[in-house]
This record gives sequence, structure tokens and C-alpha cells, in this order.
Amino acid sequence: MSTTILLIRHGETAWNREKIFRGVYDIPLNENGRDQARQVARALKGREIHAAYSSPLSRAIETAQIALKFHGIKVKSHPSLIDFNYGEWTGLADGVVAEKWPQAHALWIAAPWQAHPPGGDSLSQVFERAFGTLAELIQKHPGQTIAIFAHRVVNKLLVLGMLTLGLERFPFIRQDNCCLNEFLYTGSDYIAIALNNVNHIKRGGAALLKEDF
Repeated sequence: MSTTILLIRHGETAWNREKIFRGVYDIPLNENGRDQARQVARALKGREIHAAYSSPLSRAIETAQIALKFHGIKVKSHPSLIDFNYGEWTGLADGVVAEKWPQAHALWIAAPWQAHPPGGDSLSQVFERAFGTLAELIQKHPGQTIAIFAHRVVNKLLVLGMLTLGLERFPFIRQDNCCLNEFLYTGSDYIAIALNNVNHIKRGGAALLKEDF
């Protein structure tokens, strides 16, 4: 039996717009982020969804609650879907981090799979916990459709895992706020159906940032 995975990034926050590292800090959605989530709800309205899981952070949970308003599904928080921990970078703007930690920041931009923000996570650590969780959820819902609401880094890592790509391809995956990704798990392989789909956001008139930060 094939399982369908709908992978959605949370809506916009003030820190996305200001290019501030968020990570495990619980910054809420802004109004545009809520509008983006409402566009996801319209896009998913006709879809059958059997279960939904979210990062425990409020920006992901609220996105899920808004996006699933037509489905009557209780969103289950899963700790392993929490965002990448940026350590000492958390709460700082990208430009500030570049000034205070020039070498580490340059490595994060050029080769993030080798980077390790001081006091924070590595991509390999987050990949292990997130992709392991995806396998568990698929095993729990064979033949069903599951919606997963998470974060930029987590989503990119899950996409890489489903595409069987190495972490060095991380910079080449884009995940805009409230984008939709869809994969079909056949029992042995993942089939990509949609990647970073934001057509629903554009049709709905919500704003999109120029880059996925």
C-alpha cells in the first residue's frame, strides 16, 4: 500500500521577514503567515487527509490548525520535527552573525552540511531524527495520507532523504513559507509529485519573500 506524504513549511513570521535566525525559539506567525496558511487550507480542501503531525513550535502548530480547518483533524505535536537549533545565532540577524562569526557563517552559506553553529545542531543530527520520524509515521499510516508541518531546514532534509540525495545538496533545495511538497511512498521508494509548490499562495494574494530564509 502506498502512503502519501504532504510536507508543508510553516507560514511567515516577523523573523523570516527580518532574516533573523529562529531555530527552536518560539516566534509566532505574523498576519501574512496566517494568510498564507489560509491559502494552504483552500489548496487542501478537497484532499482526504487521515492524520497530521507538526513541530511543537507554535508557528508550525498554528499553520497546521489553519491549514486543516476543513478536515476536522487533531494535529499531533511531534518533538522530532522541531526546527534546527542555531545555538548562539538564535535571535540574531543574518548580517550580525556574518560579522560576529565570519568563518562559521561563510561555511553555513557555502557548505552547510559541514557547519555547526556554536552551541547548535549539525545538519546530520537533524536529518537522523527527522528522517527516522518520517519512517515511523509512514509505518503507522500505511495506505493513508499524512500531513507534516515543519520548518525550512527540517523540510529540506526530509526532501533530500526522500530523493536519496546527500546533505551536500542542501543549498539546492528551496522551501518557501507555506509551500506544499507531495511524495508517494510505495513501500520501497519515494516518488516526488510536487516540490516547493507555492501556486496556492500566489493565487490567494498572500505575499511571498524573495528567498527562503
